[in-house]
Amino acid sequence: MPFRVAAYAALGFFTIFTTFPLIWLTYTSFKPETEIVSNMVALPVNWTLNNYIQAWKLGEFSHLFVNSLIFCVMTTVIVVLFSVSAAFAFTKIPSKLTPIMFSFIVMGLLVTISSSIVPLFIAENFLGLTNTHLGIIIPYVAFNISFAVYLAAAFVRSIPNELIEAAKMDGAGYLRIYTAIVLPMARPIITTIAIFTFHACWVEYVLVYMLSSDATIRTVQIGLSLLKGQLSFNFGFLFAAVVISSLPLLVLYLLFRKHLQAGFSMGAVKG
Repeated sequence: MPFRVAAYAALGFFTIFTTFPLIWLTYTSFKPETEIVSNMVALPVNWTLNNYIQAWKLGEFSHLFVNSLIFCVMTTVIVVLFSVSAAFAFTKIPSKLTPIMFSFIVMGLLVTISSSIVPLFIAENFLGLTNTHLGIIIPYVAFNISFAVYLAAAFVRSIPNELIEAAKMDGAGYLRIYTAIVLPMARPIITTIAIFTFHACWVEYVLVYMLSSDATIRTVQIGLSLLKGQLSFNFGFLFAAVVISSLPLLVLYLLFRKHLQAGFSMGAVKG
């Protein structure tokens, strides 16, 4: 019993320790600047949306959100389509080349953005892809595909080979097996890959900063960094901007948290 009480106390402490900054940030963003300066921790006396309205206008979040959504959605769709189909081919279609190709793709996990940013910039500049949406989406796909293939392969490998062989004996080809058997069973891992890819693209900063100088294709994270310099004197506006930039990820997690947990337990753990 004492151990259980101590465990619950420790869990409660860490829960408060990790969630309080987010709660404090959120309710402070609704406080007038005078209340923030007078007491940083207290709850708002006069709740206001003015911080959000001003942060949205000054930060030009309208087109920043559109750009971020384009990059994140396009990258997520491409990564999901290619990773699951590649995982099926690597794990369920016998070939001498598949282990080599799988190892080659997984090696991409070792490549960091910082180590490849210079050759990537030179290559995109040579191909005329800098300051274009395609020039951002291609590196995003490249840096997320390795982890997605690794995760999807761990899940697809857990599907019994007897199920695949039975479908082949009934006359189904690999395309039919993939669309009728593998894809429906892979929904949890597809959701997990989609959430992780979307999250990685949404918070990414270095690539889009280095590969674009055009303000029309900036993302929310770039806008937030610029806004931080402009509004460092106004905590209310700055806190509201941080909440705005974090809101899509929070909504995404709340909507799909059960699928995310299922994907990890069925894919990563089995792998």
